[in-house]
Amino acid sequence: MMRNALSFALMMIGLGLLAGCGAETAEPLPGKFEQVEAGVLHSCGLVSGGFVYCWGNNDYGQLGDGSRRTRVYPHSVVGTIRYSRVSPGAGHTCGISNTGVGYCWGLNANGQLGDGTRSDRATPGLIQSNLSWLVIVAGGAYTCGIATDSLAYCWGWNGSGQLGDGTTIDRPAPVAVSGGHKFRWISVNSFHTCGLATDGAAYCWGANDYGQLGTGNTTPSTTPVAVQGGLSLVSVEAGFYHSCGLAADGTGYCWGRNHFGQLGLGDSVGSGDQPLPKRIGGNHAWAGLSPGAFFSCGLEAATGDAYCWGINASGQLGTDVSDRCTDPSGGVFQCTFSPALVKGGIKFASVSASTQHACGLSRDGVAYCWGLGSSGQLGNGQKGTQVFSIEPVKVGGQ
Repeated sequence: MMRNALSFALMMIGLGLLAGCGAETAEPLPGKFEQVEAGVLHSCGLVSGGFVYCWGNNDYGQLGDGSRRTRVYPHSVVGTIRYSRVSPGAGHTCGISNTGVGYCWGLNANGQLGDGTRSDRATPGLIQSNLSWLVIVAGGAYTCGIATDSLAYCWGWNGSGQLGDGTTIDRPAPVAVSGGHKFRWISVNSFHTCGLATDGAAYCWGANDYGQLGTGNTTPSTTPVAVQGGLSLVSVEAGFYHSCGLAADGTGYCWGRNHFGQLGLGDSVGSGDQPLPKRIGGNHAWAGLSPGAFFSCGLEAATGDAYCWGINASGQLGTDVSDRCTDPSGGVFQCTFSPALVKGGIKFASVSASTQHACGLSRDGVAYCWGLGSSGQLGNGQKGTQVFSIEPVKVGGQ
């Protein structure tokens, strides 16, 4: 339980952070980035040729380089496996090989590596199943995936029913999500999970304290429940206490907690939490949405511009904003209730929001990150409790 609590504390703040950069130098990467994702205190990217590189906090071996050493620049995941996708979570990371085999590494206190044990590992280990995978996504202390049969499976911590198997029992190996739904996408965070079925229906399950399941109420569910509102969505994503979905015409919707404006409704936090999908403010046609902890980001389809909204205490919005929000303890922070343009004029192909930082991949294959850099998760050679960037910085080695 203590290790489980620690893994979730990492979702909120960086603990035991080391200052200074040491003598680490950036290794030249063997190709351009094809994917970049932000985890809690680390980040990972897929480089052409199927090579995975990770950087940032490495207390549990989540960088996969065989060590427990925090890295301020990208370091390659050890082994000869070539990957098609990578997903960093809180204290662990998972990836799919180009042959559909699933691997995870890092923290395993709750079985989130899916290898049938609860032992941490600093190198990739096989997920215990005979399944071939289309999607695997790592969350706080659990993991979910979609197999080639389009069924969803989850494993790891299940205290909020986020594994979707009808129980709150932790699972050290994949278990099928209840309902027999065929999925084409699944998204995890910490306490709830969302998925998009092949018939276009969106489902969520797990905790629902703020209406993040989108059912019009705050009743939790240990099995998938349909997102209400009569929308036809082409993607759905789970944030910390909120969720977002994208319609075919590029209209974006979010629901759940809204204390810091993370739903992007464009009015004020006075609009409150929303148990049903509400349209994101502004006249944007989105290509993708990424809800993080208490903020969200989106990619505008036509322009490739990235926008973020919600809390900006660590610069995670990628720009300065003028509004102010107060947290439950009385702290006052920058925030914005409407999408704010990320600085730098970079044209992005994707954007990934996490706890206190975000990363994006430019249209020409360059990786950038912004926000908190306490553990080197920005990949620009810096770390320390006072390291932040309020605009995108280029990840080293490119």
